[in-house]
Amino acid sequence: MKKLILTTLLMGAAMVGAVKATTLADVSVEGGVSYSTLSTSGGVGIRDDAFSYSLTLSAPVKAGGTASVGIDIFDVDGGYEQDISLSYSRGISLLGQDLEADFYFQRIDSSFGGWDEVGASLTYSHALADLTATLWHEVGGGSGGAYGVEFILSRDIDTPVDGLVLTPFAGLNLADEYTAFEAGLAASYKITEAASVFVKGGYNDNDLDSSSAYSLDNEWSIGAGVSYKF
Repeated sequence: MKKLILTTLLMGAAMVGAVKATTLADVSVEGGVSYSTLSTSGGVGIRDDAFSYSLTLSAPVKAGGTASVGIDIFDVDGGYEQDISLSYSRGISLLGQDLEADFYFQRIDSSFGGWDEVGASLTYSHALADLTATLWHEVGGGSGGAYGVEFILSRDIDTPVDGLVLTPFAGLNLADEYTAFEAGLAASYKITEAASVFVKGGYNDNDLDSSSAYSLDNEWSIGAGVSYKF
């Protein structure tokens, strides 16, 4: 746990050095607590039945865009696991279209063997739906250097209940070693400008051999949580 805290502090210091914010008022802080029956990444299962505690710091960058550092701590059987992420996002124009670009580094501490991952994504927002395409590559740990592309299609749907938004989604992962699919529905409710709650249900499947710890065979999952922006 001490090593985790030190790593997070170092990542946070690196982000602060790159941003133009000079006061705490320019830094966005969000914390959350949640529970999920299944955690996935890149279309594979990484842990079961866990409470998680998250903290994300975001700030504007001198060259434009936003830099973020985040940590998620998972309470699992036998101890704790932690995922750490560092990302940079900004809006860009490509072929006359306005897109959101995101570049990230992520350290995943899976129950079945963790790895580091780098990736880049583009998101196109339309009145009908949002489409995100992500190129990712796993490095280190037990991943064996897997790589692939992930497509996620989603749409936020306002409801007659003020503050309640429904988001159906579907995802397809085309990796060098497997193909994975997920689909589900998320619902979020804004309690105040700072606080919100969510629930999410989903279906996950991949074609990895059943002997693999990362295999998902027609798995259903549900999760819920609360977040607060300071």
